[in-house]
Amino acid sequence: MSKIGVVLVSHSELIANGLRDLVNEMNDGSVSVVAAGGADGGRIGTSAIKIQEAIESIEDCDDILIYADLGSSILSAETALDLVDEDLADKCRMVDCPIVEGALAGVVTAAGSGDADAAIQASEDARNVNKL
Repeated sequence: MSKIGVVLVSHSELIANGLRDLVNEMNDGSVSVVAAGGADGGRIGTSAIKIQEAIESIEDCDDILIYADLGSSILSAETALDLVDEDLADKCRMVDCPIVEGALAGVVTAAGSGDADAAIQASEDARNVNKL
């Protein structure tokens, strides 16, 4: 089973940290989950450097899945991937899904299977889950 890491990128530090806490309730500890939310000084926004540091903090993982909330967080994550070592960047994948539902589904699937592709599929499928 491969070691999977997850980076949660949000414009809000509180949202990123809260989402990390939420998904870790369903994580048996086998998935490394780190938050990279907000801009410098706790402001709303994103920071490529924060994201880079989050990715580097879980560089021992075989696969790193990056979940982002809004447009510029994706741009910041892509910039962070340009800043990390090429071998590390090759282990990273952006996941296209709603961040809350997708990250939860992805972490649960990753924890149960250790399969990054299955985690990504579960995350992407989360966009079609009806809530009512």
